[in-house]
Amino acid sequence: MPIPEVVSAHGFPSGSLLFGGGAKNSERLVADSKGPLGLNLLYAPAEPLVDFIFVHGLGGGSRKTWSKTASVKDFWPQEWLPKDIAFQNVRIHSFGYDSDWAKGKVNFLNIRHFGKSLLGQMSTLPCLRDADTPIVLIGHSMGGLVIKKAYNLARQSASYESLANRVHSIYFLATPHSGSDSAKLLSDILQFASIPREYVAELKRDSGTIQTISDDFRNYERDLDLWSFYETLPLSMGKIFSRIIVPPDSAVMGFRDEKQMLMNADHRSICKFDSIADPNYQILRNSLETTIIKISKMGNYSRP
Repeated sequence: MPIPEVVSAHGFPSGSLLFGGGAKNSERLVADSKGPLGLNLLYAPAEPLVDFIFVHGLGGGSRKTWSKTASVKDFWPQEWLPKDIAFQNVRIHSFGYDSDWAKGKVNFLNIRHFGKSLLGQMSTLPCLRDADTPIVLIGHSMGGLVIKKAYNLARQSASYESLANRVHSIYFLATPHSGSDSAKLLSDILQFASIPREYVAELKRDSGTIQTISDDFRNYERDLDLWSFYETLPLSMGKIFSRIIVPPDSAVMGFRDEKQMLMNADHRSICKFDSIADPNYQILRNSLETTIIKISKMGNYSRP
């Protein structure tokens, strides 16, 4: 049975994504609307003094997750941030990995594989490898877990010590640090359809994978600036499904210096915005600027 039929039978519209997705638009992006896999350079200033890396979540993409529509003009990390004077010296990347649970052959990829891929590409991409810039990582949903896993792996290997030391801040947008009950529903659907996805099962509430990532991260997070943003609106998908995908108790970690920010958004709209005037965009933009200001005071960054 094709997955769209299975999903529809359980109350999800065909083609929708529980942890990602986005609206269609007549102004199509030139290439695949999800965006390419791997690390992708979105903006390179003449004198980069900080690096931003955006990591999407389950069912998302390196371009799609960060775009309200399929129009290039709404791809805000590439189109809005570089035009903002506060970020004119920030080099911007996005990272894509295969998290499309509804398509493709059976695979046994998991969050560890995605984290290793992110870490490996960060350590070999010339513009990152050969620099000493502070790094800010921004993850949506499962992307935050991928970031945490990559950082844990970096701290556990002497060969990545210098790279790990450059990570200054991590932004978590609706990341299920304790898992999500909605992931159990999705995992059950995929099992019924004989399309197992290990990374979906890992997102279940209090899964062994999530507990291990959290326990390890607790040992390494003390030198990081941590920002956790949580959704406050239910995500509606069809007539019978409307819920908070990642509740606040899972979207925050409870660390002493963690910044906890609520957003008037659902799980999908917490990372894509109508315009630069969108109040949610302003919350995130101002937070990112606050990080830039803090980095500038370290002497690693010159404000424009």
